[in-house]
Amino acid sequence: MKSYLKTLLDQYIHGWERQTTVILLSSAVLLTLHRNYSRTRFYREHLAGYFDFLPLLESHPYYYWFLTTAISLLLIPVLVAIFSTDDRLQDYGIRLGRQKLGWSVAIAAWVLMVPVVIAVVKVYPPFLEKYPFCKEVANSWQAFLPYQVAYGIYMFSWEFFFRGFMLFGLEKRFGKYSILIQTIPFAVMHFSKPLPEALGSIVAGVLLGVLALETRSFIYGAAIHWLVAMTMDTVCVIIPQL
Repeated sequence: MKSYLKTLLDQYIHGWERQTTVILLSSAVLLTLHRNYSRTRFYREHLAGYFDFLPLLESHPYYYWFLTTAISLLLIPVLVAIFSTDDRLQDYGIRLGRQKLGWSVAIAAWVLMVPVVIAVVKVYPPFLEKYPFCKEVANSWQAFLPYQVAYGIYMFSWEFFFRGFMLFGLEKRFGKYSILIQTIPFAVMHFSKPLPEALGSIVAGVLLGVLALETRSFIYGAAIHWLVAMTMDTVCVIIPQL
């Protein structure tokens, strides 16, 4: 029995490359914690009673979701990168990199997506029910704009985790296959979205991964993600009023 266990240890434990192991295991742990604790449901069930004296009650769970995501998918991965790997933070895409390419692609992608978003919302009404997540903020621009800023923090954190922490953290070991590896959990996290968006997340995961590798930065993907998300929210607010 001891000999068999030693064989298993030698075969499956010894010789693992540290950074790859840390990135993959910590990604699994962080996504699990994020899914359970950085959610609107957790806020409603455990925290809502402490903040019911503040205005815009319906928006509180979403601010909680957006801002705690900055902890689970940005702050903690940054700490893992600093203390558990040999790479510098800029090696995880925290830099502007190839700015001309990055901003050109980001602006062009957004411009191209605006008519697509409008068309999709008109053809597929479930988007109107889904976005914006918080319907209360659609009543005034004073509520809508701060909500979008918090949404941007969420998108920045989201992009860093997949196109920064996972993509660049796994690149040395898997090369361009790291694009496909990070696309899998990225798509899984979209399972609850309308089907066109869920399927589109697979394509987006690959394209944003390519953009990150080409520019050596996740920032342009974050800009695209945020701009498209804001466009979706804005369109879903305006169309019912037309």
